[in-house]
Amino acid sequence: MTLFFQNQSKSNQALLLNALFLATLVVLGKADAMAIVFAYVFETVVIGFIHVLKLYLIMKHNSSKKEESTIGRFFILVFFVIHFSFFILIQTLFIYIAFAIHDDRLSTSLSSEILVNIFELSGFKIVMAAIVITHLVEYFADFLKNKKYLNQEVEQYFAKPYVRIFIQQLLAIIPFFFLLFNAKVGIVAALLLIFLRTALDMYLNQLAKNKEQSDGLVLYLSKEKPKEIQKMEKTLNRFLE
Repeated sequence: MTLFFQNQSKSNQALLLNALFLATLVVLGKADAMAIVFAYVFETVVIGFIHVLKLYLIMKHNSSKKEESTIGRFFILVFFVIHFSFFILIQTLFIYIAFAIHDDRLSTSLSSEILVNIFELSGFKIVMAAIVITHLVEYFADFLKNKKYLNQEVEQYFAKPYVRIFIQQLLAIIPFFFLLFNAKVGIVAALLLIFLRTALDMYLNQLAKNKEQSDGLVLYLSKEKPKEIQKMEKTLNRFLE
């Protein structure tokens, strides 16, 4: 186990430590299983906020965009905030209502009471704190330190979070199926969600660092259409960055 951890990249080591921390909280009863579910759902807000910071730096330092006015840059950021907010709001409400119907602790009324119910879940705040810290470390230690904003294009980087968020929200629904057999989401469902979420992120990190594997995925997705390969490769690289 130690050898496996040592052979991982710094990013994957951070993911494994975070997963171990969350799993420990669940097993010891310090975090409710539903707290894990909604922490992953609310993680999309954290991702969106940090993405705004990244977009700002890309627009500020990308020489091909320096001729744009301040108003133009501001409009792009505002558009992303509004569009992304509606995107995650719809998915979050859908997930919340699906669980609220089966969990008496959650209100089914669409009001501020929703946030109150979620924040009162045992362990939710500490789980969210761990997630926020993980993303901030990635932002400062990877994006800023390696100056990745210098070689990015706003048009392509703009949509980067959407695919990841969509997949993440799908994973968050998995514990819902446990409600078909139990009165509430249990430890097993929470641990399964942590495992799948971590495995997905580790796979994407590995894919980003292995050009042979990413090129193979591009060829597979292109379905042997050569004219699409270059475009898909560029899009995939932005997503994995």
